[in-house]
Amino acid sequence: MDSRKLALLLVAVGLICLPAPLYLSWAGQATAPPPKTSQIYVAEPLDPTNESDREAIVDQYRTTVALSVHQVSERYSAGEYRTPNATRAALTTAMEAGHARVTDAETKADLRAIGRNETFVYDAYDDREEYYRLRVAENGSVVRAENVTRDRVATTILDGHVYQYDRLSPGAQRTVDRIVDNSSAEGDGYRPRVNDPFVDRLPALVEKDERLYSLTVYGHVDDFGPGFAWFVRGLFVTGAGVLLLLVGAGIYAYEWWRGRPSE
Repeated sequence: MDSRKLALLLVAVGLICLPAPLYLSWAGQATAPPPKTSQIYVAEPLDPTNESDREAIVDQYRTTVALSVHQVSERYSAGEYRTPNATRAALTTAMEAGHARVTDAETKADLRAIGRNETFVYDAYDDREEYYRLRVAENGSVVRAENVTRDRVATTILDGHVYQYDRLSPGAQRTVDRIVDNSSAEGDGYRPRVNDPFVDRLPALVEKDERLYSLTVYGHVDDFGPGFAWFVRGLFVTGAGVLLLLVGAGIYAYEWWRGRPSE
């Protein structure tokens, strides 16, 4: 091949290689399977009759049945409540005095919504962290809070928030099995893909083969995804492209210098 044509070919290939991080990153994202979750899950066996295990159940799953009053505030509620400060004050008063009465229509609406969705209330920032059975009456005008034990909270969680393995879909069962199978002494937990069945319900309590498991977060992984990995590969391709440009330009310049007419 003519040296100048070779030089032009090398330059053309080099130019194609320069934006490689961009198109390889896009291709990596487009062809890769769904990413994995950033959480690593393990299955912890629990005995619902054991006091310490029941305490662990409350610590891990209290948000399924209980609301901390600190969440009912402008800072934490993100517009969920109409009158967060007044609603929080009513709940706090009920926890302290046993009941509270409100007259504002929007506060009543907030209390009705909380009463529909929550069974207990507590204060996560209180030193004693006591739980109260919540009852909203008279169309939201009255809120009552009865002090209860942590054991009662645990019972409520176990009665209504445990998934029965046999009733799960085959896909959800596979996800549970993988977490359980990778939670042995030699296992490092399991990191499912974001679209795997049952992932949207984790962490969760699951009863399988008459054993209760807490599928909970064991660790986190910072993953930039396949796009970043291909972006890094693209940097090497870009480097090769720069080298081709230099070689092609050098050959072309040399041929031009050699072929110029002598004086």
